[in-house]
Amino acid sequence: MSLQTSQELLTSLRVTLQKLEQNSDPDQDPAALADLKTILLNRIAELEVALTLEPAADSSEQPSPADLIPPASMSNGSSGKGVQDPATPLPAEKLD
Repeated sequence: MSLQTSQELLTSLRVTLQKLEQNSDPDQDPAALADLKTILLNRIAELEVALTLEPAADSSEQPSPADLIPPASMSNGSSGKGVQDPATPLPAEKLD
């Protein structure tokens, strides 16, 4: 859902809740009215959380190579030249 649509829905739900609270129709079932208000309040809360988290979700694109953390062999100052690739088998003389 887009940010604008979420904002519009949130505003609409708030207006609806406000109108329900201002309505003093004695023929209304108080339990049903309370349930409806609870549903509206829960939905408003869900949308507010979603709107708060949405900008963080937009920044979850693929990181650029400069943003990636270098491997430990590069970050401790060593060149990594003395480190053997674990996929390379050891020569027979080093196995003894």
